[in-house]
Amino acid sequence: MESLTLISTILTIHILAWLTPGPLFVLIIRNSLVYSRKTGFWTSLGFSLGNLIHITLAVFGISIIIQSSGLAFNIVKFLGAGYLIYLGIKTFLLKIETQKADTPTEHKYISNLQAVKIGFLTNISSTGAYLFFASIFSTVLSSGSPFWVTLFLAIAMPLNTFVMSSILTIFFTQKNVKILYSKFQHIINKCLGVALILLALMALLHK
Repeated sequence: MESLTLISTILTIHILAWLTPGPLFVLIIRNSLVYSRKTGFWTSLGFSLGNLIHITLAVFGISIIIQSSGLAFNIVKFLGAGYLIYLGIKTFLLKIETQKADTPTEHKYISNLQAVKIGFLTNISSTGAYLFFASIFSTVLSSGSPFWVTLFLAIAMPLNTFVMSSILTIFFTQKNVKILYSKFQHIINKCLGVALILLALMALLHK
C-alpha cells in the first residue's frame, strides 16, 4: 500500500510539473503549431528518451555528482541554455520562411529523426530535469521501497511524458487552433521564440 501511495504521489507531481510552463512545454507547442501533429508526437518521443537518460543518471547517482560539481553543472547549463536560445531565435525568425512559403501556415519540413533529436537534446540539456529526477529517485531509493517501484517509475515517467506532451500536441493541432495560428502566426512565433530565450536566460541565472 505504501509503495502504491508513493508511486501515485510521484506520478501526480510529474503531471503537475508538466502543467507548469517550461522549455518542454513551450517546445511541444512550437513544434506542433509550426510543423505538424506528427512532428509533435516524434518530439514527445525525444522527450521520453531524454527522461530515460535522466532516470538512469539519477538512479546511479550521476545526477547528484553533476549537481555537486560546479564545472559539470555549468557545462550542462550553458549547453542547454545555448540550445534553447538557438531554438528561440530560429522560432522568432520563422516570419522570413513564412513569407517565402506558398502556404502561410506551413514551414520548412523536418524529418521524424530531427524532431526526436530536438526533443531529446532539449530535455537532456535541462539542468532542472537533472535536479528533479535526482530528488525523486533519491526519495524512492532512501525510502527502502522494493526494486519494482523504481523499475515501474523508470518506465511510467517516460510514458507519462509522452502522454502529456502528446495531449498538448493534439490540442494545439486542432483545426480551430490551427486556423487561429494561421491568422496570428507571426505574433505567436515571436512570443514562442521570446519564451524560449527567456527560459534560457532564467536557466543561466539559476544558481
